[in-house]
Amino acid sequence: MRLIVGLIGRIASGKSIVADHLVKEHGASYYRFSDVLRDMLLRLQMPNTRENLQNMGLALRRLFGDGILAEALKADIEEDGSGLIVVDGIRYQDEFDMVKDLGGVILHVTSPERVRYERVLKRATRGEAEISFEEFKRNEDKETERLIDELGENSDHTIENNGTIDGLKRQVEDFVRDNS
Repeated sequence: MRLIVGLIGRIASGKSIVADHLVKEHGASYYRFSDVLRDMLLRLQMPNTRENLQNMGLALRRLFGDGILAEALKADIEEDGSGLIVVDGIRYQDEFDMVKDLGGVILHVTSPERVRYERVLKRATRGEAEISFEEFKRNEDKETERLIDELGENSDHTIENNGTIDGLKRQVEDFVRDNS
């Protein structure tokens, strides 16, 4: 049986931990919508910042249509023979629909706002080490982040990541068991 898991969640909610666990413990193939954008930024010799990723994604969607990233990943996923596939970073309806159309299950990873902010400071990636809480909240309101909660409400399953990493991994194992 093939299981495709689409991940939805706010910044620093724990999506990457979920994805890493599925890859390391279950041999999942891993796809992330932002990887297409990262590849483009690298090719253009532009910094890999959250702002550049957001701007590149918005520009592509405006120029080539809302489904441009979903179609790019869909082609890769359809060719992948893996029994478990993780699709990380769903932010728009067309991306959600693409995973569902492929027979996938949507997993919403949630965590309290203040906890997520503290995680951003701790991981200090993509120029976020000095971000203020107000700036973090502004980032959460950007166009690329606005639909996450709404899409999450329509997910097939929700994991609340408000405990330990081991607790999160146990929830992931329960999810895999229930969906295999």
